Amino acid sequence: MRKSIRRLGAVAVIAALGLGLAGCAGASGSAEGSSSACVPSGGKAPRAGGQKYVVYMSALNIGNAWQEEAANLGNAVAQLSPYNSCVEVRKEMTQPDPQAQISQIQSMVAAGADAIVTYPLSPTAINSAYKDACGQGVTVVSYDATVTEPCVYNVSYITSIPKDATSPFMGYNAMTALTKLMGGKGNIFVSHGVVGTSTDNVHYNSARAALKKTPDVKILTEYEGKWDSAQQQKETAKSLGSFPNVDGIFCGYGESGCVKALKAAGKKIPVSGETSQYFREQLLAGWPGVSIGSPPAQGGIAMKVALAVLLQGPDGIPMDIEVPYNIVTSDNVKVCDKDTYTEGCNVFKPGTVSDEETADIFNVMLPESSLSASKSGSPSAGMKATPFTAKDLQKHEQDPSRRYVTREACSDGWQKATLPEGVEGCSKR
Repeated sequence: MRKSIRRLGAVAVIAALGLGLAGCAGASGSAEGSSSACVPSGGKAPRAGGQKYVVYMSALNIGNAWQEEAANLGNAVAQLSPYNSCVEVRKEMTQPDPQAQISQIQSMVAAGADAIVTYPLSPTAINSAYKDACGQGVTVVSYDATVTEPCVYNVSYITSIPKDATSPFMGYNAMTALTKLMGGKGNIFVSHGVVGTSTDNVHYNSARAALKKTPDVKILTEYEGKWDSAQQQKETAKSLGSFPNVDGIFCGYGESGCVKALKAAGKKIPVSGETSQYFREQLLAGWPGVSIGSPPAQGGIAMKVALAVLLQGPDGIPMDIEVPYNIVTSDNVKVCDKDTYTEGCNVFKPGTVSDEETADIFNVMLPESSLSASKSGSPSAGMKATPFTAKDLQKHEQDPSRRYVTREACSDGWQKATLPEGVEGCSKR
C-alpha cells in the first residue's frame, strides 16, 4: 500500500503543476473556454458567478458514525491545497427519505452548486433530480451506494474484489468466510442494512449465492438492522429469543449491536460484520469473525473525483470507479497508533474512538485521510492533497462484467448475464 501511495503522490505533483491551481483570480465571470487558473481549458466558470466553485458534500442523517466520517473526509479533502484556492465546500446532511433528498438536491442546484457529492438513498428514485442537476451543468458524484442515471459518476466498493480475494462483492466474500468459520454447517441469522438501497441489494443477493455452496447452512430468520447498532442489537436480541439455536450471524453495518446482543445472551458464535471499531476490538480479543465492509474513505475519494472533473475536465475520467478495500480477521487485525495511516493498520487503540467509528477511513486512494479529519471535517495541519488524474482513475475503472449491477445496463458489446456470485451482470456478446 505504501508504494501505491507514493506513486499516486508523484503523479499528483505533476498533475497539480499542470493544473496550475494557484488561485482563482479572474474565475468570476470567466467564459466557457477560459484559461483561468481554476477553469480548465474548455471548462465552465463557477455557476454562481463567484471566484470559487461551490461543491456540496452530502451524507445521510441516520445517526451512524460511517455517514458522518464519510462526509467529514470529503469536506476535509476539499479544504486542502491545491483545491482550497478554487473550491468552497458546503457539508449538508439529508434525512433518509427519497423525497427529502430530491428536495435537497434541487436546493443545492438552485444555490449555484458546481458539484454535488452524494450518498444516494436509491439506485433509481433520485434519478430525475440528478438528471436535472446534470442538465444545468452540475457534476454529480455518488459514493458507496450507486445510481443508474448515466450522467452521475459512481464511486463505490460494492462491485470491487477485496484485497487477497478472487471474487467480487462484499456479501459474497463475507458469507463465504462466515460459513467457513462455522465449519460449513449450522443455522444463521441474516441482517439487512437499509432495505432497497443498491448496497443492501447487492450484499444480500451475492451472500445468498455464496450460501448455495454450503447447503448445510440454513437461514433461521432475516431482519432489517438499518445500519444502526442499536437497531441491530434490538433485532438480534429479539431473534435470539425466538431462535436460540443459531450458530452464526451475517450482520451488516452496526455489527457491534449483533455482538453485544450475543454477549448479553452468553453466546460466542461466528459473526460476519463490517468495519466498526468495536467489532475489530473483539477480533483482537479472539472473537470468531470476519470484518469486511464499506470504507468511509469513499466520501473523500468521491470528493477528489468531483474535483478532478471540475478542475481538469471530464476527459478520460471513468463514470464507474471501483474502490479497493480489505478483509480483516483475527489473523491480520493491526492497531493504528497514529493520526495518519501506518502500514497494515486497521483498528484504532481501544479507548481512542467510539464503538462505531472505523479505521477504514484509510485507503490507498485517500492518502490525505487522518483520524482527526474524519472526526472534525477539517484537514490535518501540513497535509496536502494528491489530485487524481484520469490515468489514475482508469486503473480503478469498474470491470464491464459488473456494470449491470450499478447501471442496470451493459456497455456496448456486452449483454446481460448472471455472474457466478449470483448477481446480474454482463457478458461479452
